[in-house]
Amino acid sequence: MEKLEYTVRQTICRYHMLQPGDQVVIALSGGADSVCLLSLLADMREEMGLKLRSLHVHHGLRGEEADRDGDFSIKISEALGVPCHMIKAEVKKYASQTGMSEEEAGRILRYKALEEEAGAWEGENGQTVKIAVAHHSRDQAETILLNLFRGSGLGGLKGIPYVRDRIIRPMLDVSKEDIIPYLEKKRLKWVNDSSNDTDHYARNRVRSHILPAIKEEINPGAEAGIRRAGYLAGMADVYLKKQADQWVQKYVKEEEHTWMIPEGPFKEADPVIRLYSVMELLKTAAGCAKDLGLVHAEQVEKLVDLQTGRKVSLPYGLEARKVYGGISLQAVKKEPLEERIKNPLPELSFEVFSYEKAMEFPKKTYTKWFDCDKIKGTPVVRTRQTGDYITLENGSRKPLRRFMIDEKIPADKRDEIALLADGDHIMWIIGRRISSYYKIGPDTRRVLQAKFPKVHYHRKRRINHGRQNSCIINRRRSR
Repeated sequence: MEKLEYTVRQTICRYHMLQPGDQVVIALSGGADSVCLLSLLADMREEMGLKLRSLHVHHGLRGEEADRDGDFSIKISEALGVPCHMIKAEVKKYASQTGMSEEEAGRILRYKALEEEAGAWEGENGQTVKIAVAHHSRDQAETILLNLFRGSGLGGLKGIPYVRDRIIRPMLDVSKEDIIPYLEKKRLKWVNDSSNDTDHYARNRVRSHILPAIKEEINPGAEAGIRRAGYLAGMADVYLKKQADQWVQKYVKEEEHTWMIPEGPFKEADPVIRLYSVMELLKTAAGCAKDLGLVHAEQVEKLVDLQTGRKVSLPYGLEARKVYGGISLQAVKKEPLEERIKNPLPELSFEVFSYEKAMEFPKKTYTKWFDCDKIKGTPVVRTRQTGDYITLENGSRKPLRRFMIDEKIPADKRDEIALLADGDHIMWIIGRRISSYYKIGPDTRRVLQAKFPKVHYHRKRRINHGRQNSCIINRRRSR
């Protein structure tokens, strides 16, 4: 038995990934890693009674090369006796709509497609379907490093899980160096994704430059050391979560979507337990963990030493406030955008309406139009704050302070300029310019019109607003 195959079988057994008769959807890109996984599971199919299908997700980003990968995936899968289904995902459109990178958008749509494929198969016979993906040990090391550089806590440093819900990763203990020799010995072909050879994506930079430099200049065995550290971080994370949960159960009282953290026991608790307890409370209050990090837990924790009345706004409409006797965490009721927009400076008027392709927007100094669905938080009219930035025409971010300097705005006037802000992202320097990020584009669905009413002008009737819609924003970030 090949070393690689033995390693995969051991991993499957250790983490109870597969049982006789299981149905499995294999994520198949056509690259060496996924072809290796396809071959391994195909070889195990008869002895374990596995039922296999593969899915290729066409991201629509690389033209003819992407078409080639799709055709190859279907052929190699069928050659190994595994039915293959290919779907096309509009990654570029989704990235534009959500404001995320194409890398992240592709990952989200890829897993969404796999879940839908598994769900459809379950609907045919009612039997649970698992999803197998081809992450290997180098992917694990890269993920841990990326999470470390992004400021992740212990939960992120544990890296990629072997099993998560229906997703299994049988090759997570396999060395990248063993995959190509395995395929060559099996006389199996694969395709190369040219995007893996560029430095456009952060993971590629870690893969091509950072990890090789670490191995060459510091420790040749660094990859294994990184994985071991991730493993230990994962165990520590599980333990601390249990301790934090016990502390919350003992001391925190909940009443009508409000959680009360008592000041005395909170100050006496170990600092790491305080952070973990707050983090678990935030997840409970929000109903999910996405977009919540240690930075938010630290903001809440610091309130205990501040005066009564101080508060912090958090993602998902959460608010933490220092009150007599401790810290109050509350889920603030979300309202439609038109009702939630604050106006402490100029009283802007706002309208939200559906976008139609034929619409034209005149150039107005004191009326601007924004892509409503790109707004991540609650737009606020305010003056400048530390950390503010604006997006330029080329897509780059520029600190607002530097922008004002370059525009030769007098220093004594900069704090008086009214801004429409989405968190620390400046949507509109009122009377001057808007952020390119929020501009109307071909993928726009809903438009936010912001008008400064003190300036009167003749309105051209080029825009048919039609029926006004409410614009509910998923508050993923808040200052």
